[in-house]
Amino acid sequence: MSDTVIDVRTIPPRERHPLIFRELDGLTPGTSLRLLNDHDPRPLRYQLEAERPDHFRWEYVEEGPEQWAVDITSRAHVIDARPILAAGDEPFQAIMEAASRVGQDEILVVWAPFEPVPLEGVLAEQGFRFVADEVAPGDWRVCFLRS
Repeated sequence: MSDTVIDVRTIPPRERHPLIFRELDGLTPGTSLRLLNDHDPRPLRYQLEAERPDHFRWEYVEEGPEQWAVDITSRAHVIDARPILAAGDEPFQAIMEAASRVGQDEILVVWAPFEPVPLEGVLAEQGFRFVADEVAPGDWRVCFLRS
């Protein structure tokens, strides 16, 4: 069962995706949002996969023809190191604490202003594999998965 339910049929179309993304970004790993719609929300899934790859598990509960219901479950522990570093602080401890909580079928996502090569090495030694992407100049997203 989902922790939150959003029935987007009652929400103006232009407000739907921003609302859904806000709700999804507020989920902790293992918690879910149930989305109700009058059509297959496949475009939302494509947008999620493009903007937050691997962050969520998508499971159809009901597939039309009158109603679609999808459970979207968070699987990401997210640490944004950019504001921590900008404040002159060190994010290493927060990242390591988050890494210690990553379970099977979960990921750790670290946002940084540079590729955190030393962190990649430390977490690789702890059994993580990673994918690092520079999504914009000076904006790195590194996804760590347990091997």
